[in-house]
Amino acid sequence: MKLNFLDKVDYEHKMFIVFILVNFLLWVSVAMVRTVLPTDALEGIYWGSLHDLGTPKHPPFAGWLTYIVYSIFKTDLSIYVLSQTFILIGFIYIYKIARIFLEPKRAILSTMMLEGCWVYGYIVEYYGFNPDVILLGLLPMITYHFYKCMNSKKMYDWILLGILVGISFLNKYQTLLIFVPMVIWAFLYRKEVFKTKGFYISALIAFMIFLPHILWLIKYDFFPLLYFEGEFENSSWMSHITSTLLFGIMQFALVAGTIGIFSVLKLVQKSQFKMIQIKNDEKIWFLILFTAVPLLIHLSMGLCGGGSMRPRWGFEFMYLIGIILFYFFPTKDISKRDFKLGTALSYFAMLVIFLVMGTLLSVEKNYRSRYPVQKIYNDMQAIWNASQSKPLKYLGGYIEWTLPLTIYTDSHPKIILDTHGYKNPWIDEEDLKSSGILIIDRHEDNVIGETLKSCPYLPEEYNIEPKEYKFTVENAFKQPREYTIHYFIVPPLD
Repeated sequence: MKLNFLDKVDYEHKMFIVFILVNFLLWVSVAMVRTVLPTDALEGIYWGSLHDLGTPKHPPFAGWLTYIVYSIFKTDLSIYVLSQTFILIGFIYIYKIARIFLEPKRAILSTMMLEGCWVYGYIVEYYGFNPDVILLGLLPMITYHFYKCMNSKKMYDWILLGILVGISFLNKYQTLLIFVPMVIWAFLYRKEVFKTKGFYISALIAFMIFLPHILWLIKYDFFPLLYFEGEFENSSWMSHITSTLLFGIMQFALVAGTIGIFSVLKLVQKSQFKMIQIKNDEKIWFLILFTAVPLLIHLSMGLCGGGSMRPRWGFEFMYLIGIILFYFFPTKDISKRDFKLGTALSYFAMLVIFLVMGTLLSVEKNYRSRYPVQKIYNDMQAIWNASQSKPLKYLGGYIEWTLPLTIYTDSHPKIILDTHGYKNPWIDEEDLKSSGILIIDRHEDNVIGETLKSCPYLPEEYNIEPKEYKFTVENAFKQPREYTIHYFIVPPLD
């Protein structure tokens, strides 16, 4: 007789398994309201197709992974499944971390309550798959295995940690922000690990995984880092305050739903909102450091740099908030009624965010989610063929309009990427000259600027006269909105 493994699983864990599976299926399904992938996912596919060790913004891992999955399955659904796979992994590892600090029922609820953090739906619906989504899975994995290494002498744990940290650095430079609290906590409570073989083997593995990208950065004068420099360029001193303040407010807004679920549970229990005493306890400071240090570094970046502090940069570091609430504000024993209430509230948060996101995606008439790719490409191809004998091989200009045209069409024209003034390592300038290029953008002035930037071989006095092309975007209810493309053709220069 075949044994059903669920027979050995208690009620609470069965509910947790059901919850993460429902979360997975729900957020994959709502994303399919879109007719094109989000820009970040399209960027990843294109970056991965370049088969290089770096991109204009990030290390290459996210691009490689996106490109491999999309090349195998050739469907948008595969990218949404990939996104939710990392989020599912994140939930599992957050629960594993929670078990270090909490008994099973509280550990499960602390994880399920994260459904109140809308990032787990929003980031997939509007960004698809990018380095931030990967961090939603990798950061909890790194945190858990770091704690295991600090309490285990097994070489296997150190090797796995090194691999995870190396991959995370190869995914996004922001991984440094989790590395800082790891070093601080180890120095405070596990100084002896700095004398162990495992620590240095782990560090060496992480470094060797990241080394090819370091060499690539050196080869190209670290030009991707100029992307971040551009984000912080702002002459107004007020931006240093307002940007930082907005970033902090948005981090609170992210976790407000989780705090709300926890607060309702406390009120129903008639349990006092009394915080435990902060003392020199390694578990207390583990939670504080791993949450507060990345937040403080982000806020310091905003105060010093000003500019555009994107709130989503901090979202993936808030994964311990459910554990923190239960650990720092103890509840009474969780009864079956309490557990059902926490589960119901988590599902309610899921439903509310699902309805909001689904409605927005359905009613919006935005080219970012409902771009009529094939019609625009056919029309642009016809415009090109009317004056040129060579095939359309290169596109330049507004990336959100050029990316769909190269990802979703059979000819896959190459895109001119923004390399912040550096020579584009993925474009052969001589081939570009002999092939010509179609520049498309939102405004005439942009077309002129993008033409000169994409074709540095053109003289400044080159006559650029953009033309107009209009297209219509329809939402899920067939309500239209018209957009105007401005375009210019740089003909082949033989």
